[in-house]
Amino acid sequence: MHSIVAPASAMVRRALMTAAVGVATLAFASVAQAEKVVMAWVPAIDALPYMVALEEKAFEKQGIEVVDQRLSSATGLVDALIADRAQVGPYGTAPGIAMVAESQHPGTLKIFGLSGGEADTPYVNSTLLVKKGSSIKSLADLKGKKLGRNPGIQWKTNVLYILNAMHMKESDVQQVELPFPLQVPALLAGTVDATITIDPFAATALATGDAEAAVVNVGAKYVANPWFGGCAVMTTKFVNEHPDTARKIMLVLRDITKRIEGDFDKYKPLLVKYAGIPENALPYVRPMLFRNDEQIDARDIGAMQKVFDMYYKEGALGTHIDFKTKVIRLSDLK
Repeated sequence: MHSIVAPASAMVRRALMTAAVGVATLAFASVAQAEKVVMAWVPAIDALPYMVALEEKAFEKQGIEVVDQRLSSATGLVDALIADRAQVGPYGTAPGIAMVAESQHPGTLKIFGLSGGEADTPYVNSTLLVKKGSSIKSLADLKGKKLGRNPGIQWKTNVLYILNAMHMKESDVQQVELPFPLQVPALLAGTVDATITIDPFAATALATGDAEAAVVNVGAKYVANPWFGGCAVMTTKFVNEHPDTARKIMLVLRDITKRIEGDFDKYKPLLVKYAGIPENALPYVRPMLFRNDEQIDARDIGAMQKVFDMYYKEGALGTHIDFKTKVIRLSDLK
């Protein structure tokens, strides 16, 4: 009786087929396990940590499939979160708009990072831009002028607060609502006399040689210091239903914000790819202060509380906001 032995080549083929099926099964399982997360953002410098994450596929490495929603409006971003069309605003969300929405829909949003500027430091968030040679040298010179500002309650209230502090009435300055991408063109065309804007839009204007900064760090000098014009936010629903994924997102952005803090110039070229800034404007882009959930301290919370107390007093908030209760940290995730 003779044993039948398969030819070596046949055995190899069967082994390869078995291995291929195994790899395919693992790949399918990996894809099946990847959790889709809708992340909404506005292409400004505040969103640099998210740009780094996109470039490095940092979320995908953690088993997260990013559904990327690039928006043009800070208000539209918050609306998407409130309507559950997005789950995460990974830096670049306007905290003032977010907390106004939170006051109208209590328990909807949680903040896990801040971005902004600090007076008399290299960290810049908001700039008063004017045309080269303008007679406007300070905010006091805005009386009787047209001022461009971002639409929404955040900068409307900020401007009113600043005007009151300078003993000017709202009617003393004509405010013109302009989304960030339209502010510089309107300034250079003479539609407005000045505009309060942020990078990379300020950098783009300065690179033309036709504009100059009258005041740097408007928010930090005249509203609260440090001034945080941006934040990272998640919906409370997402945090409660997907705490493990929320934890991964926070850890990824913790790592990236620390690396940006260590070498801002290494990462700012991503603004060319993701925010459309001209390469010749990069030298004019100033560093931004990023504070992840681990870094947010009592000073940061106090600065934000001052802003929201002012918003409540000015009628922008329907209810008082206790900001420290709106911050979520890794230790809060169960």
